Amino acid sequence: MPRRRRQQGLERVLGTPALFATAYGNVGSSIYYALGVTAGIALGLTPVVFMISGLIFAATAATYAEGTVLFPEAGGSSSFARHAFNEVVSFGAAWAQMLNYVITVAISAFFVPHYLSIFWAPLRTTPWDVIGGAAVIAFL
Repeated sequence: MPRRRRQQGLERVLGTPALFATAYGNVGSSIYYALGVTAGIALGLTPVVFMISGLIFAATAATYAEGTVLFPEAGGSSSFARHAFNEVVSFGAAWAQMLNYVITVAISAFFVPHYLSIFWAPLRTTPWDVIGGAAVIAFL
């Protein structure tokens, strides 16, 4: 009688709300703080630039989906780098991802007061924009 192989897979620990929060936090926040810069440089081609960005996001999502099916374990890009290269590259990928998260929080916190300045004008200028950003980080 042949041995039954144990099916490998990831245990679901996060639900749909957590997935939405992660996706919205990473993709959505980058749209908010990149919109002005993109529009200032691309001018009338801003919609085209965002369509190209959407294609890049879709390709990235497809790559992560394929990697997750190929290597069903936690770790994301760090795990993929470990399988493709070695532990040192995996370590670098993990640190790069952590720095990405820290920078995303910092940039988002910096831009929140500027968006809220529509309700309270002093948030447009220093030091209130910095104080507002620090308050956002403290709140998180």
